[in-house]
Amino acid sequence: MSWCILVAAAALAGHMVFRLTGFPRMLGYTVVGLFAGWLGFGDLPWPLQGNTQVLLHTAVGTSMLIAASQISLKWLLRQPFLLLQSLVESMAALVLVTGTLQLLGMGWAVSLGVGVVAMAASPSVLLRISSDLRSSGAVTDRSLLMATLGCIYALVLGLVITVAWSPVPGTDAQSGLVLTAAGMGHLLWNLGLTLLWALLTTAVLWPVLRWTSSRSDSTALYMLAVLVAASLLAERLGGSSALGFVLAGVMLRNLSPKPMVWPSAFMAGNTMLNLLMFVLVASMAGQMAPSAALISVVAAASLARLLGKMGGVLLLGAGTGIGWLRQWPVACAQSPSSGLALLIASAQVAQWAAVNPEVAISVSSIALPMIVLCEVIGVLLASLALWRSGEAHRGIGLSALTSKEKRHDT
Repeated sequence: MSWCILVAAAALAGHMVFRLTGFPRMLGYTVVGLFAGWLGFGDLPWPLQGNTQVLLHTAVGTSMLIAASQISLKWLLRQPFLLLQSLVESMAALVLVTGTLQLLGMGWAVSLGVGVVAMAASPSVLLRISSDLRSSGAVTDRSLLMATLGCIYALVLGLVITVAWSPVPGTDAQSGLVLTAAGMGHLLWNLGLTLLWALLTTAVLWPVLRWTSSRSDSTALYMLAVLVAASLLAERLGGSSALGFVLAGVMLRNLSPKPMVWPSAFMAGNTMLNLLMFVLVASMAGQMAPSAALISVVAAASLARLLGKMGGVLLLGAGTGIGWLRQWPVACAQSPSSGLALLIASAQVAQWAAVNPEVAISVSSIALPMIVLCEVIGVLLASLALWRSGEAHRGIGLSALTSKEKRHDT
């Protein structure tokens, strides 16, 4: 019952934000999720486990599959400067956040763990923004591509750091990380399983997407069932289902020269899952007890992440084909963070809590508020940037109030 009330409140709040301000609905979802977390509404476990983990994996997976299905490898391989730009902005966020936390007295394990979480951008947020603002064009496509590539780097490095490395055993939050032989074996096992989930997902989705109508509700239900099954298998056996869905999306796009056409019911299902994801992310952060010291650390890490991501995009923006001035909205669009970052943080905490609980607690207390802060600021920055770039066909602010939306009963 608590989740029914939560979802209804989030839907109403999201609509009010969208109708009165023009900003995407996810801002309303996030506000409701934060209040729910502070009030202890929902009693969600941390780190994520059970149905909550599968729900978030599926929600992130659907968005990652859709975003990755727009990547043409032939075109991307002819754009080496673009690959370099995406790698530099992700690594800049990692280095600046890790260095900032080191200067603030955090240990290497905590600093590097939060740094990897900071690498992840959010294709889910960009898909929602482009849908709510009806944004399309070169800047929108480039922003989504950069965010998807950044997520691939974060997922790979997150898997390496989480599985192959572990904090020094004990109860010292200042401890470092050690590489273990058993961890290397687990890493190879998880990488193999991740590739297996990608191949299986591709094999069962490709014929259905090519041979059935995009208007078929049955196709959408079949696809959602496949994604849930892959998430359950990854939870029980290992591997990263999110990374597997990204690889599956890339393979689906490049198996045929024609662009992917996703069933409309599947896109509607993705919208529902995104609502749950944004509420869940905010609810988790709302459970953290705020303090002056924690707020300053989170603010410093978030600022370092923003500088790293925007600086990396702008530094190498001249050679990527859309002009240096149009790199500003692309840079702003890399600032949101959401469900994927929460998955990486949860995996770290679950793996490290048994070895060094103090490190796991420190990572949680910094990473969760940072994710929500970056989500809110990132949504505002990305929405304004896409609107000012001229690619959004729906206004923000006064123009949103004066626009006449079509009622559902007319």
